[in-house]
Amino acid sequence: MVWWAVMLRLRSARSALPSLAEFAVISVGFASEAAAFCRSTTCTGDCPRDENECKTTGEPLYWASSCVSFSLQQDSSIHIPMKYFEQTAQRSFVAWTELECETGLATVAFSQLDDVACHKTEYNKSGTNANIIMFQDNKWVYQGVDNTLAKTTVTFDGDTGEILDADIEINHANNNFTISDMVIDYDLESVLTHEVGHFIGLDHTLDFSGTMYAGYEPGTIEQRSLEEDDILGACAIYPPDKTAQTHAANPPPQFPPPYPPLPKRPSPPSQTHAPSPRPPPCCNAPHCSTNSR
Repeated sequence: MVWWAVMLRLRSARSALPSLAEFAVISVGFASEAAAFCRSTTCTGDCPRDENECKTTGEPLYWASSCVSFSLQQDSSIHIPMKYFEQTAQRSFVAWTELECETGLATVAFSQLDDVACHKTEYNKSGTNANIIMFQDNKWVYQGVDNTLAKTTVTFDGDTGEILDADIEINHANNNFTISDMVIDYDLESVLTHEVGHFIGLDHTLDFSGTMYAGYEPGTIEQRSLEEDDILGACAIYPPDKTAQTHAANPPPQFPPPYPPLPKRPSPPSQTHAPSPRPPPCCNAPHCSTNSR
């Protein structure tokens, strides 16, 4: 297995000197021209990149099925009731569905399965797996990244790039996540929408306005919705004419890259969010179940 974790970090508009890990984010913090989207690949570690900071080696990551399942960790957070966690997660996944590409709709959709008790990221090579979204309330175990807001860990086939499993962890141990439109600290929906982009195979973009931009500015909600760069990326991975691919016999890697803050895009303010319907059960495919590998 190959694993790579992507972490989303906080961006401060007033910070003068970025750390080495954040240089790409700050260097384009005031860019107005949109940069090309980037896809995550099977290359992990110090990979060569082009002028847009996209990896130039490795196979691009993708889900073989057009219907991808996800589950919520049943304990939610001590700070956010399960009902609101579920509504927020549903909106974040819906943001990436029915995207209009040049020749039709992107062929990716999601199905929410039952909540799970498991509270850790893992990939069971010989059994069933679930793609879990979970809070970490008490401790963030990843060293040297105290300003990390969330982390997406993807398990993939190292030869083909097929994604086998993906888990999202939310760092509530060091950050105060909010779900309101009026009183906003670290907006949970913005952060989750960004992480879902990693979940489907996108890397960070240099486009400052994009949801997949590698940083989040506290108090903003613009990254709840997608920009053109994000949609182009999803359409490249899941074009309208894409057909489901078969699973590789022997899955390989798992990867966790760190993803930063999010972009800006105006959303109409409202006092509270209306309950969101579950993402449409995209499944006429029997694939919407736990990942059996």
